[in-house]
Amino acid sequence: MYLSIPEVFYCSVKYVNKSILEINPPLCVSERHDKSIKIGAILPSGEKFRWSKIRYAMEHEAKLKGVDISVEYSDFDINKEIATIKRMILEKIDVLVLGSVNHKGEKEILDEVNKAGIKIIAQDALINNCHVDLYLGFNILRAGQLQGGFLINKVPEGKYIILYGCPNGELLKKGAMEYITPLIDTRKVKVVADEAVKGWMSDRAYDIVKKIIVEDKNIVAVLAPTDNIAEAVIKALSEENLQGKVIVTGQDADPEAIKRILEGTQAMTLLNDSMTLGRITIESAINLIEGQSVNYDYIVNNEMVDVQAILIDPILIDKSNVYSKLKETGYSKEYLM
Repeated sequence: MYLSIPEVFYCSVKYVNKSILEINPPLCVSERHDKSIKIGAILPSGEKFRWSKIRYAMEHEAKLKGVDISVEYSDFDINKEIATIKRMILEKIDVLVLGSVNHKGEKEILDEVNKAGIKIIAQDALINNCHVDLYLGFNILRAGQLQGGFLINKVPEGKYIILYGCPNGELLKKGAMEYITPLIDTRKVKVVADEAVKGWMSDRAYDIVKKIIVEDKNIVAVLAPTDNIAEAVIKALSEENLQGKVIVTGQDADPEAIKRILEGTQAMTLLNDSMTLGRITIESAINLIEGQSVNYDYIVNNEMVDVQAILIDPILIDKSNVYSKLKETGYSKEYLM
């Protein structure tokens, strides 16, 4: 049985490019020149490869910039997250960096953070229905576009299985379907299943794919939103001797996914560069406190306010560039390659 929590959370949001609006963020008057900036960061888990990289990057950049930072983990526990926020308010932090585990259940506590004059950065997932000063994350719409574009280039004709995470997996699917839908309209591609993977549980993805391929082995592609789901898909395919014969996407650049790409059972993955996210987080926190403008890319509405957003594009990795891309981004040593 496969049970996983996605390393990238997906939120249904509306993006407005800053350049379209032709606006610039107002400069704030800084009153904090007499002491070091103090950042409190809460991440969902210390056991996940990606978040450990984010922590390392934030702590490294904070040290270079002479900024105090305390990083803690909520372990996917909303009560632990709220208790940690309350303690950080008492510790008089200047900026709260929050990798939310709920995305909408922290309004009351974040109202307290805002009233205390603490800047709020939502990291990795937008937090809805509350005041947020900045959203930093990965461009999930672009992730879907990369996956969809990859599929139609590799297999422009045939039967597809479309999988998306539930809840909040629609944005990635939307990006992928921008590329796939035109081929459906011309009848080059037939989608034999368009299924939500409830709870992002990979065993459910296995069941969906297994049921289909037992009856029909002429599948040419599976849109899998994450590497954990891709792993379950490939397990089902291998049981019918279809591994490597069906193009399977993925995301997160998990070490096991990199191995599958080299073996030829998974076609691609997406690397969301956690090191870059960590560095930009510290730079942006300093800018917010010192009254400098933040070089944001988008305006994202969180159902209460418009939030400035910096969204980092993912990096596509397949067998043709796996070594060069991992070396270029500094991740190669993490995979013992």
